[in-house]
Amino acid sequence: MNSLLYPELFGEAGSYFAAEVERRTGRSFVIEVRDRMVLDQDSFGALEAGLIDAVWGSAGHHHREDPALAIFSGFPFGPDPESFTAWMREGGGAEALDAIYARHGLRSLYCGVLPAEGGGWFRAPIETIADLDGLPMRAFGYGALTLRALGVVPYELPAADIRPALETGLIAAAEFSLPSIDADLGLHEAAGHLYLPGWQQPATSLELLLPERSWAALSDDHRSAIEVACEATLSWSLEMARERQVIALNRFRAEGIEIHDWPEEILAALRQAWAEVIAEETARDPLLAAAWESYLAHVESRGSTTAQGYID
Repeated sequence: MNSLLYPELFGEAGSYFAAEVERRTGRSFVIEVRDRMVLDQDSFGALEAGLIDAVWGSAGHHHREDPALAIFSGFPFGPDPESFTAWMREGGGAEALDAIYARHGLRSLYCGVLPAEGGGWFRAPIETIADLDGLPMRAFGYGALTLRALGVVPYELPAADIRPALETGLIAAAEFSLPSIDADLGLHEAAGHLYLPGWQQPATSLELLLPERSWAALSDDHRSAIEVACEATLSWSLEMARERQVIALNRFRAEGIEIHDWPEEILAALRQAWAEVIAEETARDPLLAAAWESYLAHVESRGSTTAQGYID
């Protein structure tokens, strides 16, 4: 199983999942986790060719192969982890994702979820919308498209390149991941202003991805073990991740990092920009449109609200 994700939390969850499968099958099913043997954009081809058996990651990492998948990693002003999980499990999210992966002959299992990312690291304070115009910033996915609508110049840099890019001035800001992972990369040492909430990704999903033919070839017992292991990993990932974010934010405060709330003027502009981005994206792809309608119907049926911020 090729793990696409940063080792801390994301990758740990993959190893936890593999160990659960092995334990529950009495070692009759062993999953060997390998870190980034294949890059995100090469995953579909590697699965088709049999170079790897499965991928551990998040659907949005395959946006180059299919842009419609980006929404299933979490999206701007979207649900918190519990509400995202409810949509995936009870509200039609899994069925909408299945329809998209089916056009590639792939099967996804929802196996984990993590809390909100930080809203971004900045070398100087952001006080007005004008401060975003022309700002070079590392950003990803739908968050990057939304920021670009306000004048930000987004760069999609890998984890190891973000801090050097901040230190050399190639970029002036960056959003990457959870505060605990950002701390591990030392982003707080290169940009002393952290903004919350992480509007661009209030939840991050984790998935097991494999060819549909491989899933069909498994025994009923092994499929059942995978599904139960996914449930266990889902609970583990959220509990472990939340605890680490409390520690990370307390550490930032102790080290003098300035933690800001996003100005309401900017959040309102970002919400409007996101509405325009998702309208354009859904107009291009009927399956993405169906997924978005599924989410909106789920919100309406539950009276859910979008995530407002981060744990304090």
